[in-house]
Amino acid sequence: MSLETDFQRNCQRYGWNNPQQHGLIAVSTGVDSMVLLTLFAQLPVAQRPQMTVVHVNHQLREQSQTEAAFLKQWCAQHQIPLVTMVWPRDQQPDHGIEEAARQFRYTFFAEQLSAQHADWIATAHQSDEQAETILFKLIRGGQLDQLTGMAATRDFHGGRLIRPLLPFTKQQLRTYAQQRQIPWFEDVTNRELTASRNRLRLQILPALRRENPQVDQHLLDYAAQLQTILKVADQGVTARLKPIVRQWQPLTVDTPSFLAEAADLQRLLLRRLIKMTDPALATGNAVLQECLQLLSNDQRPTGTVDLGAGWCLYKAYETVTFKQLKNFRQNSEEVFSFMVVLNQWRTLGNGWQLGCFTTDAHDDLAANEVVALSADQFPLRVRSWQATDRLRLANGHHQTVRRALINAKVPRDQRATVPVLVTAQDEVIAALGVKWSVQPRRAHTSYYHIKLQHE
Repeated sequence: MSLETDFQRNCQRYGWNNPQQHGLIAVSTGVDSMVLLTLFAQLPVAQRPQMTVVHVNHQLREQSQTEAAFLKQWCAQHQIPLVTMVWPRDQQPDHGIEEAARQFRYTFFAEQLSAQHADWIATAHQSDEQAETILFKLIRGGQLDQLTGMAATRDFHGGRLIRPLLPFTKQQLRTYAQQRQIPWFEDVTNRELTASRNRLRLQILPALRRENPQVDQHLLDYAAQLQTILKVADQGVTARLKPIVRQWQPLTVDTPSFLAEAADLQRLLLRRLIKMTDPALATGNAVLQECLQLLSNDQRPTGTVDLGAGWCLYKAYETVTFKQLKNFRQNSEEVFSFMVVLNQWRTLGNGWQLGCFTTDAHDDLAANEVVALSADQFPLRVRSWQATDRLRLANGHHQTVRRALINAKVPRDQRATVPVLVTAQDEVIAALGVKWSVQPRRAHTSYYHIKLQHE
């Protein structure tokens, strides 16, 4: 079976052979990218997407100008649009040039994907580079899912980044280029051992191949097995999220339910929760261990772990919330002060609203939501609680609002935001959402249903 046929089938498998789609082909003029461009150009007309070639002249070697001129001529001959970009020398750093070049290149790709309203951009990564990537990640260390290598397709700035050559080896592509007399340029910097990727490619992998010529395929097979196992594990983690998550916005977890899970599953759940908060957050062992130590420490009912990128894990008694640090640190001190209008809802802020409604019967209502008030106690008012505010208890004694908040395990940083409902005489009816005052018997009272709920 020919390479063209295998390529065509691979494109059909992923839907890359749609003539209604517009694709960008990233071409460096190396053998891999020139073969990629040729294979797309040779697809049958009914399966050939609209194509635009994108090329970056990094100005890192003398032949860069020659390569750019060649590609311009090639695209003109084949009537394929070409967009090029030059990396200015004054933007090139003294160190880390390889990563900086990659960042510049992919920023340009993202800009073109948007500017041209393209569906995807194709890069020429092949099977040998997949094995290199897996081994490179194994040497560098990181997350287990990184050992599955590069995905054939992934999200990329509103479109897709695709890698149609992953099923093919470097030698297959080179042989095809030689047989079809496809022109290409060798990048002389690929022979320099200063870059870690080149050392792995030119020294480490060749040594491993001498030990076992099948090492590349074994790496790919292990990655495929790992991908399958991780997929099954991922489904199990998803199923366990439902009973422990109290709410999704902001992401809040029930601490006792979380700690009831097996220790190994806790780590998987925590890693997933952090990634749900922000996919860019690190989930290394050190971060997970710090979070787990806080959650399991009964002597620390509250505490935080900085997750980076402006996020933190916040433990508050029996809940764990993933918060943005800027919001967490603001400790809202909004002053609540407004008159309650009967039979109308009023926004309290922070997603809550309050209503006081007249009612004749209250058998079907929660007892702590119904109060008997006399006319002289109106109008009711909502305000921030004060140090002297007290709640009447059933035995006739009183308890300060502050003590009620502490007993209710309201986190310290949230106590200032709890409003109180008071009468015209400034007697506290309730610390809203926390505790009600027991009203003494009064003559000529009527029942009122006081409701606090999410907007």
